[in-house]
Amino acid sequence: ALCALVSRVNVACGGHAGDDDSMRRVIGLAATHGLHLGAHPGQPGNFGRGPVQLSPGELVQLIEAQVTRLATLATAASPAIPLSHVKLHGSLYHHAEEHSDAAEAFVEVLAQRFPGVAAVSLPVRTVEAACRRHGVPFLAEGFLDRAYRDDGSLVPRGTPGAVLDSPEIIRARLQHWRQTGHILSLTGRPIPLPVQTWCLHSDTPSALPIATALHHSSIL
Repeated sequence: ALCALVSRVNVACGGHAGDDDSMRRVIGLAATHGLHLGAHPGQPGNFGRGPVQLSPGELVQLIEAQVTRLATLATAASPAIPLSHVKLHGSLYHHAEEHSDAAEAFVEVLAQRFPGVAAVSLPVRTVEAACRRHGVPFLAEGFLDRAYRDDGSLVPRGTPGAVLDSPEIIRARLQHWRQTGHILSLTGRPIPLPVQTWCLHSDTPSALPIATALHHSSIL
């Protein structure tokens, strides 16, 4: 149902979730709906949302193995579909933004093993800077269903108000961003958000009503 409403999918590829069967199903849906296919590598355990204790070398191995797994299945599919982008999942996503050596490791994997494939991450931060240095395409991402802190980072899950699940609130929030280029933090501070793609987590309880409301409103 979500694939009929979005333009880009991030596919769990065996780390925090997903297996060959689930990947094949989403690859088929991406082909049917003309979606950009992205790999969503994550670390095992706690749905990929626990502390990261990987060295840069271990991170490279994790990313390369999972992205290769999805790319191989996508190439073998009928019709074949190219890999468009890679977005780290959960704790890895934030770890790469907070540690420059992890960001470098992530981007170097893309530059060396998956040329032309874009990285997806937060705007004007560590991963984007690494992409500029290595000539890797970059897509700046905003989050529809997550609250922001005053510094532009995401409010940690488990904090009251961190996850947004009201289609009406999210639609109003996005309309405000279209008019101003800003999104309000959890404390009400306007945060400039120069983004090219918006994330909606499929495990947010109201994901389908949110996507449906935004699709019919033509805000995106």
